[in-house]
Formats: sequence, structure tokens, C-alpha cells
Amino acid sequence: MDAATLDELRTLRARAYGPSADIDQDPAALQRLHELEARSSAPDAPASEEADLVVSAEPAPIQARPGETPVPRGAEDVLVSDEASSTEKEAAPARTRKPRRISGRSVALWTLSVVGAAALAAGLTYSLTAVSPVDATTGVTQIDTLEPDPFVELPSGWFGAGPSSVAFEYYGLTLFESAGGYSGYGTDCFSVVGSEQLPEPGADTNSWTMSGVIYSGCRAGAFPATVQFVVDSNAPQQLRDRFPADSALQFIFDGSRIGVFLAPGDS
Repeated sequence: MDAATLDELRTLRARAYGPSADIDQDPAALQRLHELEARSSAPDAPASEEADLVVSAEPAPIQARPGETPVPRGAEDVLVSDEASSTEKEAAPARTRKPRRISGRSVALWTLSVVGAAALAAGLTYSLTAVSPVDATTGVTQIDTLEPDPFVELPSGWFGAGPSSVAFEYYGLTLFESAGGYSGYGTDCFSVVGSEQLPEPGADTNSWTMSGVIYSGCRAGAFPATVQFVVDSNAPQQLRDRFPADSALQFIFDGSRIGVFLAPGDS
């Protein structure tokens, strides 16, 4: 193997084993590396060709200095120091290693792991973004705030009313605080009835009946007690005179006052 071929072999090895190895991207160079390494490891190839040798630029033989051994190669004399020879022999096995190739199975497993990680990330992203916020009162306008009316008389025990229950009046409706055990489960419960359904003072509430509609609601944790309905023929006349048919009303009790909300598009 001549000097030019050795230089080519060194260059190819640097591309295969060096820190900036890129020979895997050049099939022709990789094939050439295999050919030259096969030639360099042939039985008739001088062992000195496996090391990085300093070739004299002069055609005449060069005398060896103390500690150096001349190694003949063809018509040239190459000087190799004892220390360099030892270093080159130790480094030779590393140079003769062939480029590592990634098996198809490893590539497939790596691809699956990347795809799986991407799918997991996509799933987590979807789970965090798929729940869109919903405002329970979107587009609803508060039109009134009701304060307790001290002149409303409610018989104790009537539809859950207690001795100290607060009451409110609103366009023919009576809204009053009621016991949770009657109108539902929770706290801050209240009921809504037509004012004409209220019993006379002193009436026996144990035998009282009513023909109208009654609504009720209770607080559940952070959710306030709420009653909502559509104004129809069952509503008191005062309420129908104030709001057109099919108007949607919502009443929210905060424990002391009641907010009245009207759905958009109604008047």
C-alpha cells in the first residue's frame, strides 16, 4: 500500500471514527474504507502500514537517531521511535474497528418510542385543553336585587318555612327561606310560589293545599341556591304583565338577598 493510499485510509478512518464522523452518509466512502482496511490487514501487508508513520520526503535513506529504529518499506527508510511504536500498536485496534451500524430492530424500537411519546404528549395536551370553560350565566343580565320584606307573614312549617325565615316579594311572587329537608338537600334553601297561594294568618298549615306551582332550590357547596323558570300561563298575572311570555327568569339566593336575572333577547 503506497503513501497516497495510506493517506486516503487515514482520511476515511477519521471520517468513520473521529469526533465528526460522517461516513455513514457516504456509502461510496464507506465501501472504500472497507476495501482499504481489508488490504491493510492482508498477511503480506507490512505491519508498519497500520501505524501513523512519518515518511521521509528525501529519497535517500535517513540515519536513525538514538532511540529510533529504521523500518524499511520499499525504497524508503521510515524512522519510528520506540515510544511511538508502542503508542501506535496500542492505538491500532481502535483504528481497525469498523463503523457501528444501527440495526433495523433498534431503529424500529426507537421510532416506536418517539411515536409513543408524541402520542402521550398529544393525549395530555388534549386532556388539558378539551374542556372549554362554560359560564353558567353567559349573556344573562341582572335586572333586580331583592331585599327581605318584613311585612310578609309566613305560617311556620308551611312548605318548609321557619319562624325566622326571610321573605321577598316580586311581581306577584313570594320567595321565602325554607328548610333544606323539604325543598331539597343543601343549605340556604328558598322556595318560590304565587303570592295568592299564601295561607291566611292563623290557618292550619297541616291541612293546607295549593293549586299553583312551587319552585325551590338549595346551595350545594360553592354553587348558590338557584331557581329558574320560563314565564307562562301558570305565572301570576303581575309577572306576565311585566315580562312577555317565554321570558326566562333566574333567581339566585346568596343567603340574605336575591338577584333576579333575565335571559338575553327578552324584555
